Amino acid sequence: MSATTDATRSGAHASPQARGLTEPLFTGDEGLLPAEVRSTLVRILTSRFVDGVRSPQLWTRVLRHEQILRSRLHDLYLDLVLDRHRLVAFTQQLEPDDDVPVLLRKDKPLTLAATVLLLHLRQEYDHGAVSGQDVVVEHRELLDHLEAWKDVDDQNPATFRKRCESAIENVKEKGVLAPVSDHRYRISGVIHSLMTAEKVDAMTIALTELAGGNASASTESGLRPTIDETDDADADAEEATA
Repeated sequence: MSATTDATRSGAHASPQARGLTEPLFTGDEGLLPAEVRSTLVRILTSRFVDGVRSPQLWTRVLRHEQILRSRLHDLYLDLVLDRHRLVAFTQQLEPDDDVPVLLRKDKPLTLAATVLLLHLRQEYDHGAVSGQDVVVEHRELLDHLEAWKDVDDQNPATFRKRCESAIENVKEKGVLAPVSDHRYRISGVIHSLMTAEKVDAMTIALTELAGGNASASTESGLRPTIDETDDADADAEEATA
């Protein structure tokens, strides 16, 4: 066996620290990444979106370590998607074939209130983008906008109001609404990645037909005019794993 081969095998079995890759962060550490990269990778994996306006330091670290982060995510069949214009980063499932395990769970179908709210926020965000300013909305304004759909819902006013409040909370949890003060929120650029042009078109058609009395439109587009009592609780668990 040649000396070169022996040296190669010896190096392959040496610890990461012996190979000069990084300092150990804990006893028995076999990791190859520096602490900052590891921390950034974990934040990306555990967050639905990275909002560069709300978390500028995290956004900077994502850009700084983009190549190695993308490489490690590819090891998990995930891709790193960056919207540099709107300062948004998120992971996306890669499915090169049917045998690839899926790490990210798919979202549940949107409720009527959440769909109406997301479409409204996308429109408001686009209007603000023209002037290059952040768009801030009031909690009361969101409820007033949803009020127009009360007649489409088959529940009593109290139940409908509860669903509207739940929709606002769910949208906040998705990272679309970033609180700036009591009952005031900034619309995050996340809305553009969450509500693509294709989704906006499909949902607009479905809502138009639903308002006209065509209930099948909501079913075909994955929308539901009403939700079960268990959906509010399930939403929190779904967001935690999304």
